[in-house]
Amino acid sequence: NKPKIVGAISPTPRAVTALSSVLSQEALNDALERLKSGKPILCELPQEIKCDGIECFTVYDSDYLGAAHILGYTNSDGVGVSGIEKAYNHLLYSENEIDISYECDGKGNILSGVAPSLNGNDNTKSQGVITTLDVNIQSIAEEAAEYLTKGAIVVSNCKTGEIKAMVSRPYFDKSNVSAFINKPNSPLLNRAVSAYNVGSVFKPCVAAAGVEKGFKEFCYSCTGSCEIVDRFFKCHKSEGHSFLNLKGAIANSCNTYFYNFAFEIGGEDIYNLASALRFDKSLRIGENLFTAKANLPKKESLKNIAYLANFSIGQGELLLSPVNILTLYNAIATNGSYYIPSIVKATIENGTIKPYNKGNPTKVFESKTAASLRDYLAEVLLSGTGENAKPLTVTAAGKTATAQTGKYKNGVEICGGWFCGFFPLEDPKYTVIVFSEDITTNTKSCNEIFAFIADKITDLTD
Repeated sequence: NKPKIVGAISPTPRAVTALSSVLSQEALNDALERLKSGKPILCELPQEIKCDGIECFTVYDSDYLGAAHILGYTNSDGVGVSGIEKAYNHLLYSENEIDISYECDGKGNILSGVAPSLNGNDNTKSQGVITTLDVNIQSIAEEAAEYLTKGAIVVSNCKTGEIKAMVSRPYFDKSNVSAFINKPNSPLLNRAVSAYNVGSVFKPCVAAAGVEKGFKEFCYSCTGSCEIVDRFFKCHKSEGHSFLNLKGAIANSCNTYFYNFAFEIGGEDIYNLASALRFDKSLRIGENLFTAKANLPKKESLKNIAYLANFSIGQGELLLSPVNILTLYNAIATNGSYYIPSIVKATIENGTIKPYNKGNPTKVFESKTAASLRDYLAEVLLSGTGENAKPLTVTAAGKTATAQTGKYKNGVEICGGWFCGFFPLEDPKYTVIVFSEDITTNTKSCNEIFAFIADKITDLTD
């Protein structure tokens, strides 16, 4: 709640003189122009004025630091249209009004010396929503998002699933929504809760399924491609990675390793773990607040090893939102369990705080599996594809991805970029998901944005 003072100003010389002492010249000119009608006006004031002809009131406005997409906006009547404003409209919208009535003579002129009568109730602070957002972490994420043209950033407390920051780009101004409706790149779309191709950030899910099944020691020699059914499936490194164990395969994001690792595990076990992570569902992150439905391929289709190969590296029919993938990385960062991500901590109803029920944690793999995966993901930053994601001030771990989309521009495929990681490595507290819808439009990579956020949050908490 941001308090502001609003004055009901009568068109009298004393009121005008008092106004001129507190308003800027531009605001004063606007007020004088409206007072020419001979009727009282409402005017926002920098401070309370005690003067005949001026009645002051404190009102409250929602003036949040960023997070426009999840907080949402209202229509001209104050009714919620999107985001939390819509989902919790029954708490955030108030029909309470203050009526200010003036007594006039027969010609309609306000009678001097007669105070206006007030009717109505301005007490609207007894109801509201307490979000999980941290204004300082949100500010850091907003700053980091300036490096993204189209994408999203989500920061979560990995132990509780509470979302501490959520940013989507392009930005829109909730005070002037109409100006953004027809702008390119869909600025009103909340990309943090929309589903996209994820690519290699899915590989830790496959790794977890393999470790749980006893294939932790699986090794493979990558030559740059391997034949599956009747065609060759390539690795991103054309000359190959040579001999790799699971740790090296994750660090170097070797595709051919994961094709063959998935064949060893079997599609059903990978699918079952992905389903336990709710990678086939829409997540409820607050009352009437949901992510887009995630999408898994049909379990039966994974009997086809070509489909299974694509699935093992996060390609094909798999679609996840940045919020959805928190379940995997929060489970790895902790003890193999996750809470469904939440954006609401509590509601206030008639002055009473009611905590949001985020449910119980879901156990998806063993603590020792999570510990192994943390070790593997730490190597990504030490010697693998995410060396430029390594923060300067804190230890961290995570996974990179360049996700094929099947969409082309000027003959070149548009690829999405991801970095999903957590810090500090010794006792993870925050999980950060960075997503770019088109990596060619970034001014920093998702890896670098992660490092920026981790350092800034660490500086903040230190």
